[in-house]
Amino acid sequence: MSPVAEDEQASIKNSKEDANTNAVAIHDLDYDVPPEELTPISAIYYVSPGGRGLSEKEFFSSDPDASSDDDECTGQNSPSVLKENVSAPPERFSQRLATILVAGAGFLADSYDLFVINIVLIMMKQNESYGPLTPDVQTQCSFMAIIGAAVGQLLFGFLGDQYGRRRMFLLTAILTILGNILQASAQPRERLGIYQQMMLFRFIMGIGVGGEYPTASIITSENSSNWTRGRNLAAVFSMQGVGRLLCAVILLICAHTIEDTNIQWRVAVIVGALPMMIAVFYRWLPETAIFREQVQARYPNMRERFKVIWRTVWENRRALTGTAGSWFILDMLFYGNSLFSADVTARIGLEDSIRGLTVQNLIIQSMAMPGYILAVLFIDYIGKRRLQLIGFFGEGVIFAVMAVFHSRLKRTPQVFLVMYALTFLFDNFGANTSTFVIPAVIYPTEARSTCHGISAAFGKAGAVVGASVFLNIVTMHCPNHVCSEDVDSALVDRGIKTVFYWCAMLSLVGFLWTCVLVHDKRHRSLDCNGPLQAPATSPEYQMT
Repeated sequence: MSPVAEDEQASIKNSKEDANTNAVAIHDLDYDVPPEELTPISAIYYVSPGGRGLSEKEFFSSDPDASSDDDECTGQNSPSVLKENVSAPPERFSQRLATILVAGAGFLADSYDLFVINIVLIMMKQNESYGPLTPDVQTQCSFMAIIGAAVGQLLFGFLGDQYGRRRMFLLTAILTILGNILQASAQPRERLGIYQQMMLFRFIMGIGVGGEYPTASIITSENSSNWTRGRNLAAVFSMQGVGRLLCAVILLICAHTIEDTNIQWRVAVIVGALPMMIAVFYRWLPETAIFREQVQARYPNMRERFKVIWRTVWENRRALTGTAGSWFILDMLFYGNSLFSADVTARIGLEDSIRGLTVQNLIIQSMAMPGYILAVLFIDYIGKRRLQLIGFFGEGVIFAVMAVFHSRLKRTPQVFLVMYALTFLFDNFGANTSTFVIPAVIYPTEARSTCHGISAAFGKAGAVVGASVFLNIVTMHCPNHVCSEDVDSALVDRGIKTVFYWCAMLSLVGFLWTCVLVHDKRHRSLDCNGPLQAPATSPEYQMT
């Protein structure tokens, strides 16, 4: 062998030895390319035994690409590896759009079905054969879907980590479709009245809708690159805005074109299932590579996997307090505010018939839609945590203005309606989007779906609490807490003004909660393309 060849081999050997000094071990992975040709992201390293968790500065960082100094997957600082050594992988727009539409169909159904019930019940009230629709029954019909959603979020969040994302993704779609079909086919009966049937069927639908939160978010997160994950998640969630807008349009069409009051509301309900019926055929997807390699390969025993899930949840309790608490506060504002939107528009002097309510509803939903669009466009530039802070702050200011100047604004109904709609804009361009996105990126793979489901379930709990409290506050000045048409509208206005004060204070609480307890640091297991051999509880693996 020539001296030149020997020198080249010695140089290669020395360079390989130097590269290995920064890592404890390189995994023996079954890649299609030789290990020496792997990119820094593909070559997965352990960090040294001195690896650490997050510092205070890192915990509260809003840099979406931030990671700890000893990155588990690369052996070096994540931002430098991702931004300097690796170019963003090409993604076809058609692929991203298909993923967003298939995963987002559940959120379209979620918002459609939760917001359609307010006016659907008014449509059903026109049918005397259905029996009386008392305020208690109306509230219970609205709440059953939310309660079912909380059950679905907890159940399918856990099942997604225990048995895989793909199976749950299909099952949630089937439950959502079934619940909508049953609602639309409900009939008045002696033993089980039509409103009681609606409660039961909305609970079933709610379980499917709730399961969409952890399954769709985690599938989107684990199938996205670091360069597109935030925007993809925000785009999937923005389908909620599309669902609200579609709901308003369908209700408007039904109210103005269908005279049969027995058919009118059924059409409005069944349309909410159509997008999911189409999307379910495209949900026969393979399991995510991250779940296969980091969970199925490491924990084939189901009992061991069960223990790992809940151990990981406990070890991430600090971050879970932040995401679950902020979602609870957000949904107190979001759903509590939404469920009496018809009362607000009715009390500012606009038409209060069914047709008038559908027009007002369309105006509000149309004005809220830009918030979703802005969130998709700017979430990666602003940062998820900062976006949440902006949302809570903006809502607090608007609610405070509406409370203080309520009497003056009421004399100009158009301005009042614009201000009320702006609260939804800051919901969507703020905490409503960020509370969904952050849990999908900050938790380990072993419990990512469970933690997202727990966070989302706390949000639905906030929705129940907020709607219950706000409805009682609105009627607190009416005789026997019943605001009939004969009651002076000034009494209802006093209740609504009080609600606005409470919403302003809740927004301040959400702002402070986010400052203290929420971080948006991406968990490094999302950077890995291969199985992790380190224990899930080790300092090298855990971030918090």
